Amino acid sequence: MPFLPHRPKLRQALILGAKLAFVVGAFYFVFQHISVGEVRRVLATAQPGWLALAAGLFALSKWLSARRLNYFFRAIGVPLTEGENLRLYWLGMYYNLFLPGGIGGDGYKVYLLRQRFPGKTTALVRALLLDRVSGVLALGVLAGVLLAFVPAVPLPWRGLVLAGVPVGVAASYWASGRFFPEFQPLFGRAGWLGLGVQGAQVLCAWAILAGTGTSSQIVDYLMVFLVSSVVAVLPLTVGGIGAREVTFVLGAQVLHLDAAVSVTVSLTFYLITAAVALPGAVFSFKAPAAPAP
Repeated sequence: MPFLPHRPKLRQALILGAKLAFVVGAFYFVFQHISVGEVRRVLATAQPGWLALAAGLFALSKWLSARRLNYFFRAIGVPLTEGENLRLYWLGMYYNLFLPGGIGGDGYKVYLLRQRFPGKTTALVRALLLDRVSGVLALGVLAGVLLAFVPAVPLPWRGLVLAGVPVGVAASYWASGRFFPEFQPLFGRAGWLGLGVQGAQVLCAWAILAGTGTSSQIVDYLMVFLVSSVVAVLPLTVGGIGAREVTFVLGAQVLHLDAAVSVTVSLTFYLITAAVALPGAVFSFKAPAAPAP
């Protein structure tokens, strides 16, 4: 069949088109509920000092995340230096800006590393998968704790979710031993680093809120932010843009938040993400993670 070699490219183009259509539809939905002028009004009040702090906190979260990933790499016999690993991580962040679902950078990491460490492809995929899972676990723990302080949620549900946090951690420990035994010794260290990563990003969102002069319902906004972080990982969009904004609008409706502030926080967080990730473009020309052994 002469056209068969072109089908993968066509499929990729169709998927990308669907993602972009989702982004357009997402923003159409968002701006049916708020106006661009409202978002512009909130942005006009933003204080540069708070935004600089937010960017610093986000960069810190990524540094911690890179360190966690390097522990996983070393556990499978992929001994990268901290410098090599950090450059590789920033390169992955750069690719995640443009590739669907925030996971495209992970695929590129595997592509580069398997050239230097042949025969490690499966182990690399497992390491990157567990890195993602540990991040989601940390999100779940923080969300469970924050939910206990959201007044709009009935008290019995708050207590139930809070009590479920240690149960979830214990279940995750068991699952890591069952499905990822080579990484189980790292469970505690990776878990604390995961909490550091997500905690720094929650503080980043808090700094954005402070920068816009928002002083009420802070925990509610941060709760929606955590939910949006999970949604942004799903392969629905390009770089998470659009998915976060829809989540914030829906969260604002449920928790009676200011929709303009919610969307401003989401858009500002994306812009900070892009600004911090863009230096990774330098490494795309240098292939930093695959030097000669």
